[in-house]
Amino acid sequence: MFDATGLMGLLLMIVGVLLLAVALPLIGSFLLDGLIQIVRGDGLRVFGLAAVLSLVTALVGVALLVGARQVTDDMVSLGMLENGLSGLLSVLVPGMVVLAVIQFVRRQVRARRRRAA
Repeated sequence: MFDATGLMGLLLMIVGVLLLAVALPLIGSFLLDGLIQIVRGDGLRVFGLAAVLSLVTALVGVALLVGARQVTDDMVSLGMLENGLSGLLSVLVPGMVVLAVIQFVRRQVRARRRRAA
């Protein structure tokens, strides 16, 4: 089914999807932390760092997906893989967004407790 280039395309596509579906929401939760710090008057440091990290993660993920299309010649197998990964994404992305929100709330509660103490 897959030759060496097909396997490389498969690996690139899986890593790209995981970057976009798992890492990006978790890094994006730090954008919310940065916005809260801006509102509190603590500066732009966390927001700027999270924005840069989000942009870099998104660009690397998209580059991996585009690279997967360029590496392989077997478009039928790649199409089947894309259908399978879209099903995985429909489950993975909402879960990761919920986890990112939970992490954001946990960090805010911990910061508020530190300020109160």
